[in-house]
Amino acid sequence: MIYTITTNPSLDYTVDADLVPGEVNRTRSEVIYPGGKGINVSIMLQRLGMETKALGFAAGHIGQAIRDLLDDLGCPHRLLELEGGRQSRINVKFTGKPETAVNGRGPDLTQADMDRLLELLGGVKKEDGAVLSGWAQSIPFYVSIMKLLSDSGCTTVLDCAGEALWQCLACRPFLIKPNIQELGDLFGFEDLEFMEGVDLARQLQNEGARNVVVSMGGGGAFLLTEDQQLYSAKACTGRVSNTVGAGDSLVAGILTGLKQWEDFGKALQMGVAAGSATAFSGWLGTRALTEELMERVKVEKIPL
Repeated sequence: MIYTITTNPSLDYTVDADLVPGEVNRTRSEVIYPGGKGINVSIMLQRLGMETKALGFAAGHIGQAIRDLLDDLGCPHRLLELEGGRQSRINVKFTGKPETAVNGRGPDLTQADMDRLLELLGGVKKEDGAVLSGWAQSIPFYVSIMKLLSDSGCTTVLDCAGEALWQCLACRPFLIKPNIQELGDLFGFEDLEFMEGVDLARQLQNEGARNVVVSMGGGGAFLLTEDQQLYSAKACTGRVSNTVGAGDSLVAGILTGLKQWEDFGKALQMGVAAGSATAFSGWLGTRALTEELMERVKVEKIPL
């Protein structure tokens, strides 16, 4: 079982419209999806044939709508209810020109809320996997989650940025996934070249990360393993319809590939294919498209 943890899930109201500030904007179409990075990972894992369960919080009528949408998709979940009149957030995504997102803040978490989630995570076993991803409202809470998961011995994946990532590295996550901009921001660099990114990934390993995958948007991704094997893969070419969830799909594809082949090169190939499948789709990609695109993803092993 691969659990995903989304502490601040959302209802994503996705509209196709060319946004003109200061004007009344009318949509060409609109659709509503369950959102949040961990939820995206779970849905994509399920589409790729993996056993998964989305964990986290949900609040009020919006939170119930998130649960209902996950049920409609057949995605198993356990989203703990937040009391006290709180509501889960709504994100608005404009897929026209320019592509724009307005993400809600979401409800604040109490210590009692955090304790309930930690208790729920106490059921994670050594043979399981766990993905913690998204913006950290409380960095100490994120560190507590990672420490609990690390102590369980399960395979841990961390996808967050900034100070939350720094502080969680001491828990020695199995895999972390910054994108190239987040990687540069961690060290105060802009416009990283490929090998500069590899050097910074190695520094993150020195701080505790075991394996590091860095997504580079249309440039694909590279993966530096804990035994210093470097793999690189270019993204597929095609018409990009959507970038939301592409990085989450990359994570899901890598985990699926590792389960199927126990090979980091094949895992990166599937991860990049899954990320590309989402980029070419209106929402998250499908298994059929991912498998089709795998044939077009070429992985290179680069000597260090």
